[in-house]
Amino acid sequence: MRSICIFVLALAAVAGSARADEPKPLQPGPWKFGAVIGANVAQSAFSNNWRGGDKGSLAWVAFSDVAAERQFSHRFNLTNKLQAAFGQTAQQSSDPRDPRVKVWDRPQKSTDLLVLESVGRFTLGGAVDPFLAFRGETQFTDESSPIGKIPFNPITLKEMTGVARLLDKTETSEAITRVGFALRQTVAESFVDPVTKDKDRFVANDGGLDWQTYVTRPVLKKRVLYKGSLDVYKPIFYSQSDDLKAFDVRADSAAAANGTTHGPVADYWKAVEVNFLNTFTAQITKVLSVNLLVQWVYDKYDAAANTNPDQPFDVLQAEIDRNVRKSGQFKETLGLGLSYRLF
Repeated sequence: MRSICIFVLALAAVAGSARADEPKPLQPGPWKFGAVIGANVAQSAFSNNWRGGDKGSLAWVAFSDVAAERQFSHRFNLTNKLQAAFGQTAQQSSDPRDPRVKVWDRPQKSTDLLVLESVGRFTLGGAVDPFLAFRGETQFTDESSPIGKIPFNPITLKEMTGVARLLDKTETSEAITRVGFALRQTVAESFVDPVTKDKDRFVANDGGLDWQTYVTRPVLKKRVLYKGSLDVYKPIFYSQSDDLKAFDVRADSAAAANGTTHGPVADYWKAVEVNFLNTFTAQITKVLSVNLLVQWVYDKYDAAANTNPDQPFDVLQAEIDRNVRKSGQFKETLGLGLSYRLF
């Protein structure tokens, strides 16, 4: 939580400077486009007779970031963003048939993201702007189940409405915060039979309060571009809440029969969800850059869990346990990469 506090303090500083020099009213005009594509690669390899037992590795991430914004009139602004990223990591290991020989393991997924967001903001000239937003998010391949892979799973759709405040807006920087109410639909599939690999498709719905803040700003004398986002979501209702209560009853009975105890999960969906993402990009040349990504996520219960009580209980329990994460998740990547700004 300390990192979130730091971000909030930084946001307060941005807000303070914004109040001292309010953003200029946006002028109607044509579409403004921005697109960046790139790839980060890190690689090492060792000969079979290399002393010390070192192992080679290969890590790569390809990404794209596309944006389109237009101020249609003095009273309406539309912003669209499309982000995609995919990466894998592979490592050398000893050949089981001959330990003296090094072979490459099968690549493992390290990055996977596909996001589309559209925000319509009514710029009425007041302290805040009413807005409507839509966000769709998925991944190219879901590898979370030990049974197998599922493409484009889960798909999360989110509709938001509320008020927004533009804190800062220049050619090189932007800071905006939004708060309101959101509805969310999770469309997903899960394996229900580990032998036949049969899958069950389901839809979960929830809604709650949503607060999002985005900051883009050059730092370190404009040598580094910082992009930060903080998304806080508090669910108020969840369509599968009764299924979780029924699961707790069955899990208690199963645990008692085995002489163990079961921790209840029926209220886990009520926990606040936090996604705190920071990226720092230092552009060394026109195409060569150093990229640092730091992300902290707290999602105690993933709504992509299949809670259908008609599943075999062992499959249901494994599915719910796989989607419960009692502690925060942390991700950090640092790489030297190639990136190109299309326009």
